[in-house]
Amino acid sequence: MKENSGLLRDTIKDVIVSIIIVAAIFLSLYAYTQNWPPIVIIESGSMQHGELSSIGIIDTGDIVLVKKVYSEDSVVSYVEGRLSDYKRYGDYGDVIIYNYNGKSIIHRAIVYLIWDGSRWGIRGFEDREYPSWLHVNADRIVIDDVGYAQKDVIINLKALNPNVVGYEGFITMGDHNLAVYDSKEYAPYDQNSEDFIPICPKLVNYNMIKGVAKGELPWFGALKLYFTGTNTGEIPINTKRDLILSLLIIFALAFLGDYAVTRRKLILQKIKSFLKRSEK
Repeated sequence: MKENSGLLRDTIKDVIVSIIIVAAIFLSLYAYTQNWPPIVIIESGSMQHGELSSIGIIDTGDIVLVKKVYSEDSVVSYVEGRLSDYKRYGDYGDVIIYNYNGKSIIHRAIVYLIWDGSRWGIRGFEDREYPSWLHVNADRIVIDDVGYAQKDVIINLKALNPNVVGYEGFITMGDHNLAVYDSKEYAPYDQNSEDFIPICPKLVNYNMIKGVAKGELPWFGALKLYFTGTNTGEIPINTKRDLILSLLIIFALAFLGDYAVTRRKLILQKIKSFLKRSEK
């Protein structure tokens, strides 16, 4: 009976300690991100740079921290980042998480547009002096050699009615969406309604933005996708391998740690005995 009560007491203690550790982790993440929940699990490959997953790139099955921003000026667009060499997740500019129609979307902020009453302008280029890779007129914006696939992004300004899309906000787009798109006209940015189903038919304004992506835990979000059967076909092959290896290492370390704790007296005795023999 004493052994059973001792085992129960140890089990309850382990459960309480585990809860405290998990709570401490999430409270720390909340303190850093100022968001709840402080993470998102990536459920599609729209931000991948190729078919395989890579650390430092947002892939299906990754867990990403969502850090709150307090104004749209806190988000650096692709064109602004390209000027200052500011990069996040393998390309210029910030990756944002925004809400539209009850869904959370994680895409790169490409350009911030402002309607001045007669035409669209680009934030950061109020003087209308553009670098050689950025071409702007009343009808369109063309950004040369964007992304890991080095394709041109063409934004159709004529299709952006400010009364419909809003008077200012971000054009957003997934890194992988551009790479797999074959048309030369009007790349699949989220607000495009020409020949691509619009993910978000409005410019992404501050009120829609949940935060910017800051930090990445690769692979472990795939566990949720497997358990729920969500987009498992989009999980990269090497994500499955790396996830299994990571879990095996964690279980091995946990086992060794538990073994060391429960048998610490015996281990210490063996170490002392070894040291005494070494001194002779």
